[in-house]
Amino acid sequence: MSVSLLTNQPQVVEISPGNAATEPVSIKSVAFDGAGNLTVTLSDSTVLDPVPCAQQIAAAFGGVALVVVDGNGNLLANGKQIGTVAVT
Repeated sequence: MSVSLLTNQPQVVEISPGNAATEPVSIKSVAFDGAGNLTVTLSDSTVLDPVPCAQQIAAAFGGVALVVVDGNGNLLANGKQIGTVAVT
């Protein structure tokens, strides 16, 4: 097997008049809406299409919806108490 030798070739960078490069786009905020969709807003104010995140997480666990348990053991769905659980 033959291996070709590597050489360090000079590189050329051309600097031309013009505007400075803009900052890269980053994530400004991430939020769940009332339907469990994940909405992402970028630093340039672009809002990405909502993603049904809560439903996908629930489905990954074999369910259909996510619920929340508060510090008192109240089981909440859509902001309403639907039961209680033992908090350990």
